[in-house]
Amino acid sequence: MGATTHQDTVNKGTTRRGVLLSGAAGAATLALAACGQEASGTAGGAKPAAGGAPASITYQTFFPQQRLDIMEPGFKVFREQNPNVKLDVVFDADHRNKLGTQMAADSAPDLFIHDVWSTAKYVDAGALLDLTGRLKTDKIDLSKDYYYVGVETWCGKTYAVPFYVTSMLLAYNKDLLKKYGAPDPWERWNGKWTWDDFLSVAKQVTRPAGGEFSAGSWGLAMDGNGVDNIDRNYQVWMTSNGGETYDVEKMKYTLDDPKTIEAYDFLVKLVNDHKVMLGPTEAAEFSKTITGERFVSGAIGFAQESTGRLALYHQQIGNKFEWDVVPFPTGRGLPFVGHSDADTTQVYGKGKSPDAAYAAAKFIGGDVMQKIMAENKLLIPALRKAAEDKNTFLKPPPRHMDSFMEPIRNGLFRTSFYHHNGLQALSLQAEQMKAAMARQKTAREAMLEANRASNDVVKYGNCRQAVTWKKR
Repeated sequence: MGATTHQDTVNKGTTRRGVLLSGAAGAATLALAACGQEASGTAGGAKPAAGGAPASITYQTFFPQQRLDIMEPGFKVFREQNPNVKLDVVFDADHRNKLGTQMAADSAPDLFIHDVWSTAKYVDAGALLDLTGRLKTDKIDLSKDYYYVGVETWCGKTYAVPFYVTSMLLAYNKDLLKKYGAPDPWERWNGKWTWDDFLSVAKQVTRPAGGEFSAGSWGLAMDGNGVDNIDRNYQVWMTSNGGETYDVEKMKYTLDDPKTIEAYDFLVKLVNDHKVMLGPTEAAEFSKTITGERFVSGAIGFAQESTGRLALYHQQIGNKFEWDVVPFPTGRGLPFVGHSDADTTQVYGKGKSPDAAYAAAKFIGGDVMQKIMAENKLLIPALRKAAEDKNTFLKPPPRHMDSFMEPIRNGLFRTSFYHHNGLQALSLQAEQMKAAMARQKTAREAMLEANRASNDVVKYGNCRQAVTWKKR
């Protein structure tokens, strides 16, 4: 799974495991204009396989019911176009571990949303179907038709059909800023602002408990509360300060980069000195006073957003308050360098119905399903024409939706560092970040030890992730 998995996809209250989704879901409000389109053999979709051999396939995903409800009209179209294919969609909240167990037992589902942290191992083990030839036959060109971030291809071969990508910005509560007289980052700085600018605004909107909000209002809420998953959650602060978190060519972490350390020290100070950001302790107290997403409460000025919660925000915020998105502030007046990850659809190399599984994977990345995602702002569709559609995905609100696309279009982004022991490295890094946030270590001491410990566990086989972004 990509880095969006835990913070962005697990809907509170959805804890079922192995739930089978079948039939029509409660998404009657979706007007599926694409249903009447003819599918093509290109990135547009899968050709109807009415004359194909009967097949029964399973698609396994970590997507909760709220997202599957959005996608269900697309699955309905696939079933109509492929009447000889019985497609079962299975949700498992523990998809990553479940998939690992299934792979070890040679019983993986026919197709699945990938576990990006294990993809390299699965490629080395020959567990994934090489889709290179099939995509070429279908005249699908990933570099032309899709936005992708480098986890789709390994050793020059393609083992996945793109599904969606992410892009990290800050969602912000315009009404809260107005209430406390803080400047709007678009109106004052045209979305290009500095750490000092941000700190000034964050201080203005941070207010103590006991007023309108029982736990007070806060300037910033970051996923992981400053102590979890450096690449996904805090890399944007580091790369936008001129630092890096890893080097793919050398296959090592670079958390000892002085500019990277400086950025993390800034976050530690936002929590401990300036007291404008929710740290682990503050977040725990804040969560006792709300239900659901923190940003929806109206008490957060700025909140990290990767597009994973846009559909949820539209549903739950409604007219409660006006909000928008803006790039992260940068250090030293440098350009904003974003963060993007992706989740793809992979086909099990030992499945009994590879043709049907590939057709389903291609459909998920094709016109019909990608259009549904664009219409509902369900993450960033990987299909370029869906992501760039001004009448669906890019259509406000929020007003500055296009800002999500700028880093991906321009190559000014980084992704996460993927190797065999990536999750173990994240855990080791988290230990050090917790110590820094608790002021048991300085940010520099924590980052140096995180760098040493995580580099000790870096392991990789014959392949490494592709670099699809612009180097400095």
